[in-house]
Amino acid sequence: MTVTMETIGDGLTFEREVSESTALKIMELTLRDDVETGQGSVAVSLSGEGIGFDKEVSETTGVELLDVAVHDGRQTLLEEETGSDGLPDDFFDSLSKKQRIMLKVLLDADGEWLKGKEIRRRMREDYDADVGQSGRASAGIIAGLTRKYGEDLRRDVIEGRWADETHQNSEHRIGDKYKEEIRKGLEEQ
Repeated sequence: MTVTMETIGDGLTFEREVSESTALKIMELTLRDDVETGQGSVAVSLSGEGIGFDKEVSETTGVELLDVAVHDGRQTLLEEETGSDGLPDDFFDSLSKKQRIMLKVLLDADGEWLKGKEIRRRMREDYDADVGQSGRASAGIIAGLTRKYGEDLRRDVIEGRWADETHQNSEHRIGDKYKEEIRKGLEEQ
């Protein structure tokens, strides 16, 4: 049986068919999330034969859910396409403008952990980027990297952690593994 997962947030719409086992993983993750309605939340819906599930989750959990849905327990594209230690050959060519700017902001921070709100402020003020005020905007930018290259590479490029014990706010920094390669690649563009 396949289940349709739909995720809707500010600037983010995602729909994908997932297996029943993946749907169960998604439900488990959503039930652990206690976001207050309207506080940087993403609506998640699962529907299929004999299943109907709707819940609002934090933007960070929303990104995790997208990771689960995209990979569905299979090997990521990155692992299949490359055995090298560097970034994929098409990495810089495939970055969106906002992904490129987010990486520049994180490089500028030089390893400092930044909350999403601060990342978006710097994107707007330092690079004149048209990026939304809510956390869904940065979650969508990060989720785009995950969809293209898989969760492991995304975590090596942009590290993330919980900013507090509520697990509703996250902070990010540039990952050490590819930091210099990213710096050089963005300077050449």
